[in-house]
Amino acid sequence: MTPWMLGDRRRMLCGALGVLVLIAPSAAPAQRLRRASDAVHTGSSEPRRRRAAPDSSPSAPSPSSSGRRNPRWLRARSFLPYPYAWGYGGYDVPLDTSQHSPRSVAVVASLDGGMALSSIGRGGLGLRVLGASLEFELRYSAYAEPTDDQTLWVGLGRYRGAVTLADSAGARVRVFGGLLHWIDDGGSEFGGEGGIGLDAFPDAPWVISFDLSGGFVGRAALVGLRGTVGYLVGPVEIMVGWQHESVIPTVSGGSVDLSGPLAGLRLWR
Repeated sequence: MTPWMLGDRRRMLCGALGVLVLIAPSAAPAQRLRRASDAVHTGSSEPRRRRAAPDSSPSAPSPSSSGRRNPRWLRARSFLPYPYAWGYGGYDVPLDTSQHSPRSVAVVASLDGGMALSSIGRGGLGLRVLGASLEFELRYSAYAEPTDDQTLWVGLGRYRGAVTLADSAGARVRVFGGLLHWIDDGGSEFGGEGGIGLDAFPDAPWVISFDLSGGFVGRAALVGLRGTVGYLVGPVEIMVGWQHESVIPTVSGGSVDLSGPLAGLRLWR
C-alpha cells in the first residue's frame, strides 16, 4: 500500500470520527422516558441499565383516616356555579352576600395536553371535589416518546387530599398530601407526595392556578411544578401554562426532566 493511500484512509477515518462526535450529543437526551422508568424501578437513570423483568410491585400505602372530626371542616360555604358568576368576584362568596342558595360542594374537571421537551407528547385529565375546608383531587398524566423501534410510554397518577389554608372570594390556598402511582411497561410503582396549591381570581374573567409538589415513587424522588393562566367563558376556562416533572434517582445517575408547555380546558361547577 502506497504512502499516499495510507494518508488518504487516515483522513477518511478522522472525518468519520468527527461526524460521530457531532452526532453523540444530540442522541444523548433520547429515550428520556426509559431513563425515568429505570430511575423509578431501580433508583438509577444510567442508560446502560436495562430491566430484564419487572420486579413485583410493592403494595400501595393505605391512607390513614382520622378518628375525630372537627366541625370547622363542615361549615357551610357558598360556592358560585362558576367563578365570577352573577357578577360576584371569585368563586366562593360569603353567605350573607350571596342572594342565591349556597352550594357546599363544587367540582372542577380538567383536560389538557402538551409537549415535554421536543419529542415527548403529554396528555392529562383531572378531577377535584371542593368542600368547605377539605378537598379531594385525582389527576393522571400520560407521556409517550417515539423511538426507532417502539413507542415508550409512562403514566403518572396522583390521589390527593387537601386542607385549605385560606379560602376567600379572591383565592383558595391549600396544602395536600397523597399517593403517587407510576405505571409503564415494567409494571407499577407507588409512593407518596405532599405540596401546596393555589387558585387565584384576580379579576373577571381571569384565573391563575399553581401547585408545587415533592415526594417519592418506587426508588426515585419526584418533584412537580405546574402553573396555568386561564380565561373564563361562562363555566369553561381556556388555559395555557407549563408543567414540569423531575425524576431524581436515589442510587445513581442524573435526574430526568420532563418539562414543557400545556394548553387545555377546565370546567368549574
